[in-house]
Amino acid sequence: GVDPWFLVESAPDLTQVIYAARQVNDAQPDFVNSLIRRAFGLQDSVNGLVGKHIALLGLAYKPDVDDLRESPAIAVGQRLAAEGVTVSAYEPFKPEAKVPGIQLFPDLEGTLQDADLIALMVSHTPLLELDPQRVAAITPARLIIDVVNGLSHAAWEAAGFQVFRLGDGQYKTSQVL
Repeated sequence: GVDPWFLVESAPDLTQVIYAARQVNDAQPDFVNSLIRRAFGLQDSVNGLVGKHIALLGLAYKPDVDDLRESPAIAVGQRLAAEGVTVSAYEPFKPEAKVPGIQLFPDLEGTLQDADLIALMVSHTPLLELDPQRVAAITPARLIIDVVNGLSHAAWEAAGFQVFRLGDGQYKTSQVL
């Protein structure tokens, strides 16, 4: 996460591509939050999300690890919380974690209870294997943002969910944001 910034600082004339890539990566939490607003049919207005409950699935910085350092998913959750959103999260590889602004649950049921939208933030194996019918039975949420493009969109749509995914080039039944 921070190593590229050390390179940029030590050799700015030789690291323009690294600098540009880091700027794009660092802007992704705001981009994801903008997509969440759009999934609710809102313009890019901060106030439109006040009172919503967003459930984040996965907080680690990469799949199938328990390391939360420099995690973009945490940045997404904390920025949403700062805007008046209730943010719950399930991190299967670190269920005892504590993150300011985000209410972590040791199980999926607690995380999804009363959610308005689910955001798959990390492609952890257990999250990719979730049964959409089971999820539909434990949450009123019917909006899903698949940030990692890891879900079977047809199966989730068949279970009654509206699935939004980050540009995979497929314009079938799911919406591409």
